[in-house]
Amino acid sequence: MNTSPDTLILDLQSGISGDMFVAAAARLAGCEDEVLRLPATLGLDGVSLRFDDVVRSSLQARHFTVIDAHEHGDHEAHGHEHHTHEHEEHDAHHAHAHEHAHHHAHEEHDGAHAHHAHRPLSEIRALLTRARLDDAVRARALRMFQRLGEVEAAAHGIPVEKVHFHEVGAIDSILDIVAAALCIERLGLRQVFASPVCVGHGTIKVAHGVLPVPAPATERLLQGMPIFAGELSGEWTTPTGALILAELAPTFSDATLVTTASAFGAGTKDSPKRPNLLRLRLAHSVSQAEAAPAGLLSDELVSIACNIDDSTGEFLGADLLERLLQAGARDAVLHPIVMKKGRPAQQLEVLAEPAQARAIATLILSHTSTIGVRMAPLSRLMLKREPLDVDTPYGVIAVKQVILPDGSTRCAPEYESVKRAAAQAGVPAQTVHQAALAAAFARSH
Repeated sequence: MNTSPDTLILDLQSGISGDMFVAAAARLAGCEDEVLRLPATLGLDGVSLRFDDVVRSSLQARHFTVIDAHEHGDHEAHGHEHHTHEHEEHDAHHAHAHEHAHHHAHEEHDGAHAHHAHRPLSEIRALLTRARLDDAVRARALRMFQRLGEVEAAAHGIPVEKVHFHEVGAIDSILDIVAAALCIERLGLRQVFASPVCVGHGTIKVAHGVLPVPAPATERLLQGMPIFAGELSGEWTTPTGALILAELAPTFSDATLVTTASAFGAGTKDSPKRPNLLRLRLAHSVSQAEAAPAGLLSDELVSIACNIDDSTGEFLGADLLERLLQAGARDAVLHPIVMKKGRPAQQLEVLAEPAQARAIATLILSHTSTIGVRMAPLSRLMLKREPLDVDTPYGVIAVKQVILPDGSTRCAPEYESVKRAAAQAGVPAQTVHQAALAAAFARSH
């Protein structure tokens, strides 16, 4: 049984923001002290971090805060501007500061804006490059910031190098993104599952106007993921939260898992109408023997299928199936079918691990003429199997032994092993096959 907690489950009924994720993930990963050292690691003077126990909707949770000594008054301790996560009815004095990158069309600013320094993406890259970070953490953080810059650039219709971040926003975003990258690396995840994402609705005030919810960057980052607005107005998923989801690339389907630990990450506000909490769970996969009836194995896969009526058999059979198997598909088959109006076609069906389903679907869409695929979770029951090596007059042959529910067995020599031995001995493959079957039968009886 695999008891290593290598699976993360995100409960997104109240959305996600950077500070909420870091608060919960650092607790699960046991890396809070390492996160607290990040300002020094990044060379950010006058900035410190803090984890606190808080209560939201009568539940204890962890809260992550950035404290910037360069700011004064009410802004000394940040809810990370984009992490204020104010999930209440929006009105004219909504206090939800945002981390959005923005492009300045004007080179000069009056005195009222003099305190807003800006960091281009290139400067943030340089900061991360010279920081004393693990290579894996640095690479992940750089990749995440690049993705954030690209979606902001696309949203505003500007080149990515012209995207600038508010000074405070950059500090918070850098710390959130690097902390999230650190937590993800320390968790050592093999797969990630998530519930549909609550994004909210309405509008939010940012430095340069009013934006719809979800914000354009958030919406771009969540493309391909199931989202819902929820009953309360406000921004429930921030761009940084959406960026973390895009990096994790979760699977939105059920799986047979055993949870081993959970943690709540809290937003700053305590809404009476919805718990302002992100719940993360660590889990491990249930062993096949544990999940299946006695004598059988089971697993959870995703079926990905489409119909193709305008490609040659050589292209689909020789090229596509090989690509899919090399990409990690558990199985890939083609079925001849007849479509409407009597058109002959091929139905492609691929089985994939849930964590790989989206990548496999993308490969199909990229390498075939289909314009869509069907995806559905499925459970399999299988006979137990064991590999055997049997001695024959033609050498050692690999054999697959299958154990039937009543305990009896049947064997099948592996074709590639048979083919190699037949070629070396200069005899028909059928001769080697029969010799391997006889040796396997003698061994099992």
